Amino acid sequence: MSRSSENLFRYIDRHIDEDFVDRLIQICEVPAPTFHEERRGKLFASLFSKAHETAIDGMGNVIIPLCRNGSPHVVLSAHLDTVFSFDEIHVIRENTLLRAPGISDDSAGLAALLLLSRALDSTGYLAKGSFTIVATVGEEGLGNLRGARYFFESKQEPIDYFISLDGCDAERFVTVGLASKRLRLFLRGPGGHSWGDAGLPNPIHAAGDLLAKFSRLPLPRNPKTTLNVGIIRGGTSVNTIPTEVSMDVDLRSESAEALQWLDKTVQDALQETDASGSVITTELVVVGERPSGRISPDHVLVQKAVAANRKFGLEAKLETGSTDSNIPFSMGIPAITMGVGGKSGKIHTPEEWFDYRDVAMGLKRTALLIAELLGSA
Repeated sequence: MSRSSENLFRYIDRHIDEDFVDRLIQICEVPAPTFHEERRGKLFASLFSKAHETAIDGMGNVIIPLCRNGSPHVVLSAHLDTVFSFDEIHVIRENTLLRAPGISDDSAGLAALLLLSRALDSTGYLAKGSFTIVATVGEEGLGNLRGARYFFESKQEPIDYFISLDGCDAERFVTVGLASKRLRLFLRGPGGHSWGDAGLPNPIHAAGDLLAKFSRLPLPRNPKTTLNVGIIRGGTSVNTIPTEVSMDVDLRSESAEALQWLDKTVQDALQETDASGSVITTELVVVGERPSGRISPDHVLVQKAVAANRKFGLEAKLETGSTDSNIPFSMGIPAITMGVGGKSGKIHTPEEWFDYRDVAMGLKRTALLIAELLGSA
């Protein structure tokens, strides 16, 4: 490693507490459920120096172009939203262990954007190329990657490399975008009293039959393909035959063809319920769809990321995932999703935790990768 890169790494070591940990806690304690990321977005923008232009686009993404010196153009991103709808969040700190919903996914990614931008700027690494920080909305759940979609569909200049920081495992590189489709299935009937109208078709009972069919589906293991019913709604009271029940179904596969087969199988099963001769009617609404795509393991972005990991004694695991990188993958734009560093657990639960003891290695790895992509290392 060069002498100048050592200056970059020393900056990161000196500013971990102030520019990463303190900001991580500050960011996490501002709730940001999907579709309601405004407060966190405004906070994130305010943490950047007034010397840098900040903007919030039409979808709510925060965009900070730190330098514009021609190509290559590198974009470093993390997402603002969480899966939680809490009105208040309080981080519990136990030495290097932080506990709070969303502390890892993706508050740690946002805090990393802040420290990395300051480290690269302060040590002179932004003299070449163009470098943009983006904090996206709508990455989780039914957000359907709307922030990343909007950013790439409305981009004003070419993007040569897109790097998303999501999660904490610094050895995990997402290089394949997992195709997914989210469906909301409705089953409806006339409804009535459980005693006085006994015998009328019950949409919840029909939904149970449908769920039984789903549980018996022979899903392929290779390519890995999954079906999950995550939410069921319906009913008024224990002694009422409901008029409607709905279920949210998540379909995923490593193969676009397998996903298409699964989608058709689910729709056929729903239509069989509709055509069963009872008065139950059905409806299907697509509430989310994520495209698939990939980057070759031989691409320069992947090779440089793997090499940067090795310089810090980190392994490199190329994996499949569903992240903001799905959008550039599907558009043929070189992209990769990486972990920030450190350790985490209980992701997407109120007991989520993040241990930042070893986070410096992941942060230095990312800083080195960006510097090399910009041609400044």
